[in-house]
Amino acid sequence: MSGNHPSFTPFLLINPLVRNAPTRAIAQICRHAMATMHHRHRAVFERVTERETFALLIAPTDLDLRFYLKIDPDAPELRPVKNTESDEPVAARISGPLPALLELLQGQSDGDALFFSRTLRIEGRTDLVVALRNALDGEEIDLRAAVQDSFGMARPVARTLLGLAEKIYHQVQHDMNRSADALISSAEKRLNGLEQRTAQQGETITSLEKSLQRGSRRPRPTAQSSGKDDFALS
Repeated sequence: MSGNHPSFTPFLLINPLVRNAPTRAIAQICRHAMATMHHRHRAVFERVTERETFALLIAPTDLDLRFYLKIDPDAPELRPVKNTESDEPVAARISGPLPALLELLQGQSDGDALFFSRTLRIEGRTDLVVALRNALDGEEIDLRAAVQDSFGMARPVARTLLGLAEKIYHQVQHDMNRSADALISSAEKRLNGLEQRTAQQGETITSLEKSLQRGSRRPRPTAQSSGKDDFALS
């Protein structure tokens, strides 16, 4: 798991399934999807690797699974990396919610906004990640179609299942957002009440301090000597 806090997305709900899914099945889907991407968008790989080939570690914060992505114009590679395995040598690591990572890889989002808002985090060679993002901008990349094609003859079934999964995903995301809003609203009310009580206590303490200061500045009465000496003899 990434060192960041888990992102509140529906992918958290399928984490147990992903964690126990056979790596070979996930690896096969990744391999076919990358082959399709390379065939359709070879120019992207060539532009990115004009200076050097490199590898990235894609680390979703809402899944206990990472992906090793090798950017190579001739032999690109995408495969899952379980957290129990040792890290591969990579030039950079990109972590964040899986939906944001997918949008970035498809060139569908403002990469600068995602990085500046810290929705996505980069560790390592930032220049290579920026080069990849620039190469992806303007490209009509469809990861969903690439995944569907990876099923070969079963592509119609995969398209139907992915469409159903996407519909369920949006419904669950909507419900999770409502739940998060309700929890945050309740917490905000409690915090506001605590802030008000703290402010009132602060005003009370300030008032007491002022009273003490006024009392310390007030001159103390001195003993008045009488006209006669009480011990004098008459």
